[in-house]
Amino acid sequence: MKKIMPLLMAFGLLAACGKTSADDSSELFISAASSLKDVMDAAEKEFEETHPEVDIAFNFGSSGNLRNQIQQGAPVDLFLSASAKDMEILQEEELVYKEDIRDFAENRLVLASAGELSEQDPIETLAGSSGVIAVGEPESVPVGSYTKEALEELGLWDNLEGRLIFAKDARQVVSYVESGNAEMGIVYSSDAQRSSGIKTTVDLPQDGVDIVYPAGIMQGAKNKEAAELFLDYLTGSKGQKLLEDYGFFVGKGELD
Repeated sequence: MKKIMPLLMAFGLLAACGKTSADDSSELFISAASSLKDVMDAAEKEFEETHPEVDIAFNFGSSGNLRNQIQQGAPVDLFLSASAKDMEILQEEELVYKEDIRDFAENRLVLASAGELSEQDPIETLAGSSGVIAVGEPESVPVGSYTKEALEELGLWDNLEGRLIFAKDARQVVSYVESGNAEMGIVYSSDAQRSSGIKTTVDLPQDGVDIVYPAGIMQGAKNKEAAELFLDYLTGSKGQKLLEDYGFFVGKGELD
């Protein structure tokens, strides 16, 4: 089982040797949103029980940064995004097989804190607090984009903007809350569920904000067959059950 390493670094090191490991038919490179880290670690183990011939290497990060890496030529077979927008951009640039794009999971936003949150309306909690609020960077991080959209719908974004601390990915938002660097944060429900440092959460109203995770196989995939196998697993009954166990909502994939 391979250790996780950034794909661009791996590409550079392997190219220096005159051969990329993507040339090996057993190698499967997957770029995945940082909010998928825990569940993908478990999925890798489960998948390789039935497909020991496939060696998976994950690269985790914000979906926007991962999409940029793919556009710059990173050797990626399968992209697991937390953003339909980033997948659409790759589709428009013909970098992903359109027919293979599948929604495999969904998520929700919650207001989270390492301390106590009152049971009052989260809108009142946000508006009444004077503390720092952690959110994802809206221009490059899907959880940040979803947060901005939800807060704008609630009429809160402009009022809160001076109190926001921006994170580079979904995991860093959680870290700001856990460490106390932010009084509260807006995170994915799945991340809050897995965090030992988050004490209380309140569902955030998000009418019209659909948080969907699409998966797509890259046009330049060196191991399309293995990517298809993993995608079938992820959208099948075992993969969907695992996602639910890790706090995600069942996606629109093809269940067994």
